[in-house]
Amino acid sequence: MQLSENYSRMLFEKTVIGLALCRMNGNLVDVNSAFAELLGRTIEEALTLTYWQITPEKYASQEKAQVESLEKTGRYGPYEKEYIHADGHFIPVRLSGQIVEIEGERYIWSSVEDITDHKQAEEELARLYKEMEQLSFQDGLTGIANRRMFDQTLDREWKRAQRDRSSLSLIMFDIDYFKQYNDFYGHQRGDECLKQVAKALCGVSKRAMDLFGRYGGEEFFLLLPATNETQARQLAEQCFSAVKQQKLPHELSTVGDIVTISAGVSTIIPIEETHSSILIEAADKLLYQAKQKGRNRFEHQQE
Repeated sequence: MQLSENYSRMLFEKTVIGLALCRMNGNLVDVNSAFAELLGRTIEEALTLTYWQITPEKYASQEKAQVESLEKTGRYGPYEKEYIHADGHFIPVRLSGQIVEIEGERYIWSSVEDITDHKQAEEELARLYKEMEQLSFQDGLTGIANRRMFDQTLDREWKRAQRDRSSLSLIMFDIDYFKQYNDFYGHQRGDECLKQVAKALCGVSKRAMDLFGRYGGEEFFLLLPATNETQARQLAEQCFSAVKQQKLPHELSTVGDIVTISAGVSTIIPIEETHSSILIEAADKLLYQAKQKGRNRFEHQQE
């Protein structure tokens, strides 16, 4: 019997999982080294504490639920919470326990695992996922919003405009004679041209609700919620001016010796049972008309 008790005590002391025995009122009566080290204390120091002294106040409601579970089933957990370290910081732990009876008195026997590394890994994964999600909505070349971001935002803003009976405007841009630009200057210069045009257009709209991005190839978009036709035309004019101010050389353009753009400006007040694709189709049609009429211009819906 003595050998068995000594062996059990050795296991209690040597296990890497924190173990604690406390009275039903929360007073700690026995802990192993792993439990004490988790709290940043010696065993002697840990035994002067109560369960409530090492538990942050923010877990009060959660602890109440665990106590109720303990009273009903005789056990609780596993669940995650935090303990208070000796230096004041919180330690994430996974905790489980049960009621045991020793010499006619009930105690709570708990096992505690430090999950700091696990939580850090979770946070890192969450950070990486967020970065990947952001990248999935970002054009790899220019760093602005991409087609996927456009599709999701348009769907949301279309529904909002339907609900609010407000106007929604879209400007579709195209760099004039971009194929000829690429052929003459090379694809690296072409990529740089796309970046410069994106930079110029990106600075035009100042509202957080507006979305500017690359639709694909040399085509860009500017989605303008709660924007009427007059306001959209004014922004289109500012976009044209911003691109021209860059004075990017374009020797093969037939509309000038610098890079220019063409655009279609569409404004719609969505009604029920209509789809957002009609806004894109309208802007595309107007952009096509601008190209047919000589480029370096924008077309808009006639009032």
